[in-house]
Amino acid sequence: MFILRGQRKIRIKRYTETQQCCPNCKTFDLQVNVYKDYFHLFFIPFFPTGVKSSSMYCYHCSSFIRFDSLQHEYEKKTRIPFWLYSGLLLVGCLIVTIVVAANIDAKEERIFVQHPQAGDVYTIRDDKGGKLRYFFLKVNSIQGDSVFTLHSNLEYSRYISKPQSKDFFVEDEELVFTKAELLQMLDKGEISSVKR
Repeated sequence: MFILRGQRKIRIKRYTETQQCCPNCKTFDLQVNVYKDYFHLFFIPFFPTGVKSSSMYCYHCSSFIRFDSLQHEYEKKTRIPFWLYSGLLLVGCLIVTIVVAANIDAKEERIFVQHPQAGDVYTIRDDKGGKLRYFFLKVNSIQGDSVFTLHSNLEYSRYISKPQSKDFFVEDEELVFTKAELLQMLDKGEISSVKR
């Protein structure tokens, strides 16, 4: 897989220095640029790396100058911009979004199991006998606390979100569960998903 990553340098602040004169032309018109290295992934900055650096430039004579003590002073007072952490911020937001969406789905599935309706389809995870298998149960009817379901014809060796086109529900094989049993199955992880 091709991933664009690496380090880049960016100017994080520009200052105009009017207290120090240029040693070449003796004018008081110097520019100080402060730079910071950062790690990027697909050119999105993730976090700053290394130390700050700076350069001084005279507007008048167009020459680069070194005043180490003055440059270090500007480097110290320059703060690292928050946007250099934007990649980490995006990853954090993505994780929070996934967690919130999973919680919403779990609550919705719980409500669907507590209040079943005819036509609901449950994905059942069964690992009895040491062999993992998945199948579907479709709610056929509800009478009081009893939920009558139909078993899917096919069983699957891995999780699948919906029945295959050749799969069907066996009409003459009705399984009966109480609502409490269905909730217990959901809590144990036997019901993997609920579709309404």
